[in-house]
Amino acid sequence: MLEVPRHFIEKMTKVDSELRLKYGKKHRLNSTIRQSLFDKSGHFRHLPRNDISILSNWLGNLQVAAVDGSVNQTKGEHPHVIYFFQALARTLNGIEKWEFDIYTPLLEELEEAKDNEVENQKRIRSKRMAQLELLVAKTMIDEGTIKLILMDGSLTHYAIDAPELWQEVREKALRENVLIVGVTEEVGTSFLYQVLELEYDEAQGQQLVYDRDLLFGVLEQGEMLFMENAQHKPQVLTAWLRPSTDPAVIGVDVLIEQQEEMERICDFIYSITPSEGRGIPLFLDMVDRDVRITDKLIEALVEQYIDPELKQRLFSPKRTNRLY
Repeated sequence: MLEVPRHFIEKMTKVDSELRLKYGKKHRLNSTIRQSLFDKSGHFRHLPRNDISILSNWLGNLQVAAVDGSVNQTKGEHPHVIYFFQALARTLNGIEKWEFDIYTPLLEELEEAKDNEVENQKRIRSKRMAQLELLVAKTMIDEGTIKLILMDGSLTHYAIDAPELWQEVREKALRENVLIVGVTEEVGTSFLYQVLELEYDEAQGQQLVYDRDLLFGVLEQGEMLFMENAQHKPQVLTAWLRPSTDPAVIGVDVLIEQQEEMERICDFIYSITPSEGRGIPLFLDMVDRDVRITDKLIEALVEQYIDPELKQRLFSPKRTNRLY
């Protein structure tokens, strides 16, 4: 049995008490939150769980694709690391498009160096990951047989991290009538919270900063919420959806030009998400699993393709040689 130091137990007990005080009464507010969202022009809709024939009629002869990416790195500290990137787009009938990249700060141009190296490296990683995901999405659209592409995460980050390529993919999708949809697992916005004007925070002494916290347990399974006055993303509209028994919601982003398809898209996501799952379409979860870059793969690549002396000198932190 794991022996836990007493001071950790004491501190964890204190943290638990403070969390209960700050967030513990949230479930009592759910009906009040729901009514207030309705009063502020929130549109609630119960979605049907459509069968395969209805989904097939909507898709016609076209396919659905899912896109996700992965980044991992060698053990070590900046700049003695190598980052590995890959992105995968896959259709329901198994067609795949891949993109790969590798980056190490040891080879970067001097003009890319910044005072804040941590933020600089984070920016570079986000940019390259976004670019690869957009490239596989673009290649899928070029196939000419795609109805809808599910992207892992909010569409907004593509406009921030890879604006030129995002604009190109966006325009191509609109020309080809391909629906681009962002599915956000960890909803980090506070748009609904702002609409409610902090009234729960002030009245109840609670701090429900994020929409994921505000909506936790508020929506019923299979229910979607859309609020016109809570849309603050450029060129994108967002709905909140609870597709499974998990009380947490997901965010669903669509292009503003494709807003008339919002409810059908949410119908589709609900219908392909396991009822007892964690609220993410199984197809998207499978792409996430298969695109993941494992530590073992990185170790094998470095071992086989990096000169042993350079590996020891540049990419072998001393902590890996500990005797215990």
